[in-house]
Amino acid sequence: MIRKALEKADKIIIGIGSANILDVNNPIDFETRKKIIKAVFYKEGIDEKLVKIVPLDDFFDDQKWMQNLKKQVGKFDIALGNNEWTNNILKKAGYKVLKVNYLKRGLYEGWRIRKLIGNKGKWEDRVPKYLISNIKDQISKIHIKNQKYKHVVLGGTFDRFHLGHKKLLEKAFDIGKKITIGIATEKLYRDKFLSETIEPFEVRKKSVKKFINNYLVDGRIIDIISFSEFTGEADKIKDIDAIVVSKETFPNALRINELRENNKLKPMMIVIIEDVLAEDGKIISSERIRSGEINRKGRVYELPANHQSLTTNHSLKMPESLRPVLQKPLGKIYKSVGAIFKSPKKYTMLIAVGDIIVDSLLKEGIDPDVKVIDFRSRREDYIRSDPFLNSVKKGQTLVNKPGTINLKTAERLRNLIRIAVSFPRKRESRNSWLVVDGEEDLLALPAILFAPLGSLVLYGHWQLGIVGVEVIEEVKIRIVKIISKFIKSI
Repeated sequence: MIRKALEKADKIIIGIGSANILDVNNPIDFETRKKIIKAVFYKEGIDEKLVKIVPLDDFFDDQKWMQNLKKQVGKFDIALGNNEWTNNILKKAGYKVLKVNYLKRGLYEGWRIRKLIGNKGKWEDRVPKYLISNIKDQISKIHIKNQKYKHVVLGGTFDRFHLGHKKLLEKAFDIGKKITIGIATEKLYRDKFLSETIEPFEVRKKSVKKFINNYLVDGRIIDIISFSEFTGEADKIKDIDAIVVSKETFPNALRINELRENNKLKPMMIVIIEDVLAEDGKIISSERIRSGEINRKGRVYELPANHQSLTTNHSLKMPESLRPVLQKPLGKIYKSVGAIFKSPKKYTMLIAVGDIIVDSLLKEGIDPDVKVIDFRSRREDYIRSDPFLNSVKKGQTLVNKPGTINLKTAERLRNLIRIAVSFPRKRESRNSWLVVDGEEDLLALPAILFAPLGSLVLYGHWQLGIVGVEVIEEVKIRIVKIISKFIKSI
């Protein structure tokens, strides 16, 4: 690439991309890459052709990227590179762009060499010989966890402290001597998904402190602060060197750096951690935990079966050994519907399982988000009344035999819950009814399993009255254990 450039021009300016970022794709900082390139020009005897090497930061805004390029480079006649995105920006700005054919890209892409290095494979034949010792020196520096930055900051809500939070903090401790951890206040997160179920500030702070106790050594300075603006004052504090973020919050770091530049402060190095994935391959997040999809370790709340390969005949059958367990109420006992709603507490979602309970709620003007019925009560036909009679939406009736949880029916229940969570204000346009042919009693278990945290699941107990189960993490764990004892059947 350099040789091709020298065929077209007398002088070269090298721009090093992603100069403001450290992550798995960019593990070597700008200064190190600059030293390696300078060594190449010196060893090749063309150092007089090199004007300068400049950092090109990443932006999500093409115009800002171009403005920074002009600021760093100054005047130039022609651009040469293979990145389609940057080439298109340059073309739109009116510059002539040359593209060089890749040389054995399957061998010489940077990520391939980094992978070989990481796996202790043979990489030395893929770089100029005179660079091998230089690169080995840099590798040793990267692998030794030196406290590289004097002051590192990071921030988040830290709700339901999970593996992603752990990785974020670990990265900060790997690279920094002084660490400032910002925990968001309600002002900042009140528009987040299911914000009403986010833990109180002191609970979240306690979780963070519990984790960082292991790092309170070697004179390390750790501050935990609250913040109510997305910057957390990082745009105004002079001595901050780096910020640790996820891919999701990377844009915020870019915005903070722009504000720092406006305030005549040095931009922070942006260190991006890899995504931490749940067992379904999706990112672990507090939002997914609040919505009831996963637990803090990334385990998915689901029934023990592969739904895509099932027919309507596949079920989980309750073993007789569980009968005494399930005869005991899973939650609080209420003698009447009115008693349930005496307290001003608001629930994320209301799910009702059983015809009598649904009927009683509707008569009180309370319309559950999801209603599960079988048109029977204690295995006898249930005589419906208004508003039940006029409210129930006709649709597909799904099978659920007595003493079982039909897997297809449970999957339909999960979908109804997800729709209700995603579109809480569109009640009139969505179906909130699950009508069962057979018996709906045991569907209270998957209802609890799939419900978002902070929900209330109501079901009937033939002796005691109405059972109300407030969905919290501990209850979900209990339901997982109960359902794991069911027997798969056809």
